Parts: sequence; structure tokens; C-alpha cells
Amino acid sequence: MLTIQRRHTQKCPDRNHKDGPNFLKCRGHCPLRICGTVNGRRVRESLKTRDLQRAARRLAEREEESYGRPRKLLSEAVEAFHAQHAEQASETIRKYKRVLGYLSEYCTDRSLGRVDQINVEAMDGYRLWRNKTNWTWIKEIEILRQFFSFCIDREWTTKNPARALKRPRLVEANDVVPYTSEQIVRIFTACDQIGRGIYERLRARARALLMRYTGLRISDVETLSRDHVHGTLLQRRSVKNHRWIRVDLPQVVLEALDRLPPPKGAAKDSRLYFSSGNASVRSLVKGAERAMAAVFKRSGVEGAHCHRFRHTLASELLAKEVPIQVVADILGDKVATIERHYAKWMPERQARQDEALRRVYGTNLAQTEEWVSRC
Repeated sequence: MLTIQRRHTQKCPDRNHKDGPNFLKCRGHCPLRICGTVNGRRVRESLKTRDLQRAARRLAEREEESYGRPRKLLSEAVEAFHAQHAEQASETIRKYKRVLGYLSEYCTDRSLGRVDQINVEAMDGYRLWRNKTNWTWIKEIEILRQFFSFCIDREWTTKNPARALKRPRLVEANDVVPYTSEQIVRIFTACDQIGRGIYERLRARARALLMRYTGLRISDVETLSRDHVHGTLLQRRSVKNHRWIRVDLPQVVLEALDRLPPPKGAAKDSRLYFSSGNASVRSLVKGAERAMAAVFKRSGVEGAHCHRFRHTLASELLAKEVPIQVVADILGDKVATIERHYAKWMPERQARQDEALRRVYGTNLAQTEEWVSRC
């Protein structure tokens, strides 16, 4: 394996650095060389440059010539990965760019310019460098494994070093608590008290009603169009996972949508309820969250946020013994996702469990007492 080194000059202020020639960020910008072995033969050659990026390209060319197979630069592999997933949802693309950006930054600082140079030891160092836990780290591991599998399929590397990263064990996926009836009333009351006029208040109330009675994500609310509503049926694909959402809207929601003023800056023939059609989904979500934050602050409900409505609806449906597959269809999610994130423990579920146990006790009580007396 070949690596890049600095050939520190006599005048270099970092000539005596503890890492010696492996210290690449010297202040003297000393010449670069490659050092290592190729087919058992010692190699030490000048790259005839002081620029790290140019040196990385020349190293890749040298190795391709030496090994007789392509050696993919990490930057090129990341770019190819993004191009292959360009049709994913905007939030998914943003997560890919964020995580692979961290990986690129870490590898650049350690002169790991190629995909096949990243091994298990490098990923161990990356884990300590990131210092993340819980759900954030779990999702990051999933993206890293996906990226290296992508590279293996294209023969840019032979192993997936991210598989050695251990997922943390979570007792609970999250600690989101459903809203109580009293808290929901306070939120709807606050919708009529925020902003400077009727425009902000009608939009806040319509958002809250949609999330309360349909469980829509805020991204689906902000991109909602009149073309998605057919009579009382709301039918559309989710922005996040492209699954179908089909829910029957109560009259109070339909009336709130009918009363909505046209979005500011929207064209006269715009079919959108909340968006002018000129902003990205991420910008729409950020703006809606800021508007609803004013509602939640006014309501005084501690820990209130938009996604908590989704947890509330799921918990209420499950408490009413609605099959979990039906709940998943209503929310436009997988059954496994509902079980992990939304199946909150409700008093009604506890009561059903206690009743089931009492029925078992009642059936077997006489037999149990007889057995105990004989013992």
C-alpha cells in the first residue's frame, strides 16, 4: 500500500513534528512523495507537487498503473453515490450529504484519499471522532453501510468497514409523549391568538387541525394541494417515503381549509394551500415550524412540537384496538415503524391487559387454589 508523505526541508518549521513525514499540514508546504510497497517492492518516489489534492490524484494514477485495477478516490465515490440517489426525497438527500460530508472531512484530515484505504481501524477512529449516540448514530451507521455496499458493488473496495460499527442498544426509540385532550384544546386556543392578523391565525389553525386529525408530517401539510382533496378524502403520496396516504377528513378540517387565504406570493392559479410554490420543502418546513413554535409557546404546553400530533393520533388509534396494519396505512408508514416509534403505552391498553389477566385468573383460580392446598 502506498501513502503520501511530506519531504520536510531544512527550513520547514514543522521539520521536527512528532509525526515526521506523515505530517502533511506543515507550514512550509514541503514537497510531497509516495512511500510504501508494491508487489513486495519498496517504493519511494517524488510526486513533483506540494498540493495535496494534486498529489492524491497522482497517487491514484500511480496505484492504478501498479496494481492493474482502478483505485477510486473517496471524493469521486461520494459524488457517484449522490448522483445515483438524486431522485430520493430531499430530506434523504440532505442526510446523505451530511453524513458523507463528515466522512470526507475525517478521511481528508488523515490522508485517506481512496475508498479502499478506509478500513475497520479507520472507522473505529471515525466513531470516536463523531462521538454520537442513540438514534443519531444508528441512522449514521445505516448510511455509511449503504455507501460502502455501493462501493463494493462497483468493485472500488472489497470490504464494508462500517459493518464493524456497533449499533447502540436503545430501550425506547424516543420519549415523545402524546398530547392530552386538555393540551390539544390549549394549542387550538393559541392558534387564534398569535400573529398580527387573521392570515397567520387561519394558517396555524388549519395546520394544527390537519396534523391532529390526519397525523400528517409537517412536510406533507406544507406541500398539500387542492388536487390532493377529493370531497372528504385526502389522497397523496408522502414527501418522506412516497407511500400513499388516504384519510377521510372531518368537517372541521374541510372548513379550515376552505377558509385559508391564498399563500403570499403565490400565483393566482396556484392549487397549494400553504406554499407559494417558490421554496424548497426544507424551507417550507422550517418556516412552518417557526410559525407553530409561536403557537406552542403561547399555549404553554411543555415540550410541544408538530410531530407530537402524529404520535398522539397513533396512540389513540391503538388504544381503541385499531389493528396496527390499519394504523400504518393511515399514517403512511411501515408496521415495524409504528411498533417502534408510535405504539405508546396508553391507560386504555393497560386496562385491556389487566382485564385479560383477570379472565385467566378467574378461569384457573379454583384449580390453582386446589394445587396450592395439596402442596
